[in-house]
Amino acid sequence: MLFAALALPALLAACGGDDAPASPRIVYEASAGDITNIYTVDPHSGATAQLTHGARFDGSPAWSPDRRRIIFSSDRDGQAQTDLYVMRADGSDAHRITDTPNAGEYSAKFSHDGRRIAYTRQSEDGWTLWVMQADGSSPQRVAGPYEFVEFPAWTHDDGALYYSAIEQPADPSQVPDRAHIFSVDLASGDVRARIRTAGPDVCPHFSRDGARLTYAAPRPGADDANLEIWAHEVTSEDPTGASDTALTDDPARDDYGNPSPDDRTMVFVSDRDGPGGDLYLMDRDGANVRRLTDTPDLRENVPDW
Repeated sequence: MLFAALALPALLAACGGDDAPASPRIVYEASAGDITNIYTVDPHSGATAQLTHGARFDGSPAWSPDRRRIIFSSDRDGQAQTDLYVMRADGSDAHRITDTPNAGEYSAKFSHDGRRIAYTRQSEDGWTLWVMQADGSSPQRVAGPYEFVEFPAWTHDDGALYYSAIEQPADPSQVPDRAHIFSVDLASGDVRARIRTAGPDVCPHFSRDGARLTYAAPRPGADDANLEIWAHEVTSEDPTGASDTALTDDPARDDYGNPSPDDRTMVFVSDRDGPGGDLYLMDRDGANVRRLTDTPDLRENVPDW
């Protein structure tokens, strides 16, 4: 299942033991046919390691702040819907932390202090945004329902979440709008539209200092599938994208830009060298693009650094 949000059908169509890894690695999902598994890659050498080896869906991975654990979505226990699991950084000791038979859960992200997890849930009522404690207890719905919602990103102070969502139309007979980026204040419950360009706005990620938000959207007038990666200053009050900076410029899809721990580099997904998606690196300003993976038989997605 790929989460590159272009339109609703495409939407549905990012060391072991007790020690954190000595060198930051990128965790991501990769799919072959209907099978998705979780991998890591060294951003310097390009060496990869496969962490899960299932025949179903293990995907949508993200690091814990101490980099000792990875949270991910899976239907590995034969359930009809995905639940959330946590495993060690080497793929061992995977255990389930949610059990919701009537809902699927995705896009989980730890808060910066490691105490809470934000995630999305799909059920018969629509897509909703949730927060729970890191052990899976005390789940609370914080936004929605939406036609679709994905990829919550915690603000620097853990007080709010930014996320991409398709709003449900007031009239069910109307066609839903494209995805845009919203925020929800976790204390007040206030929801605001943050980025609403003419095209779909997806995959928000904060810089490590919280001052910049990157997201993917097409250039004005371009096809919705031709996503580029943009930088938005968080202090900006302009939701139209007119003042944002394009970090990529390629006829193919550039998606899911996620910054490195030192904010100097960004990993992203691109089809620029062929369909299917590989991982690439670029500098913070979009310069020095280089390919990180080259796997014709796999579709790589949602890298987390």
